[in-house]
Amino acid sequence: MIEREDILRTRRAHRRACVAAAIALVGLAGCGGSSNSSDEIVARVAGVGSVSKATLAHWTGVEAVVLYQETPLGPVPKGVLPDPPSYGACIAFLRETGQRLVNTGPPPTTAQLKSKCAEKLQKLRVLTLNTLLDWDWTIGAAQQLGMKVTSSEIKRRYEEVSGRLFPAKGELASYLERTGQTVPDMLFRAKVQLFEVKQAARLAELEKLIPKNLSAKKAEATLAELAKGVRTSKQWAALTSCQPGYVTSACAQYKGTEAPGYPN
Repeated sequence: MIEREDILRTRRAHRRACVAAAIALVGLAGCGGSSNSSDEIVARVAGVGSVSKATLAHWTGVEAVVLYQETPLGPVPKGVLPDPPSYGACIAFLRETGQRLVNTGPPPTTAQLKSKCAEKLQKLRVLTLNTLLDWDWTIGAAQQLGMKVTSSEIKRRYEEVSGRLFPAKGELASYLERTGQTVPDMLFRAKVQLFEVKQAARLAELEKLIPKNLSAKKAEATLAELAKGVRTSKQWAALTSCQPGYVTSACAQYKGTEAPGYPN
């Protein structure tokens, strides 16, 4: 049975803390799941796009920064992004911030901190890859529904959002530098957001066709029938192929119990 978010492909709130509620319009998801890079492809959504190893590494860094501080006010410590194989900067960062593995007891050892850094990096990669694939799903859903956005629409949305969130001169440039993002990233995110708006409008139109006196279960079934042909998260995951070592719950190769697209 189709779910509301299967149509919208909106960002699940528990995935990450973005720059603020409004900054989700221009945050990490603006990286773009698709990549035309010639480097190694780690995941591909059939008929939509792919994620390269370099793209994933770049945006894992962005994810690490915005999870550390929603809107960085100054230089971000190097250890915020775990640095394999030694994890020296990450270990130093954990020590400096007084992080502990448990609330009581002796300070963690170097080996324990190194293990924690490795675990953090893996979680960041899963979170980031699922985000990139989710945005490819959003684009794919828009294609399936015959939706299009123009370059002028994208530019206008980017200017409106960035102008509202970073009104002072230099604020946007500082934000981009500290998080590692670029203007093209922001423009891509604007494109994805426009598709989300269009899909939300389509959902609202469908919901108006559902009789008011139906039970919640019957209303959901009716919506599923009206939206027949729109791929669900499970169906998108079936179209998403990931290389060994990069399998998340958004991938066809995933064998766990998490819902498609959720971190695992």
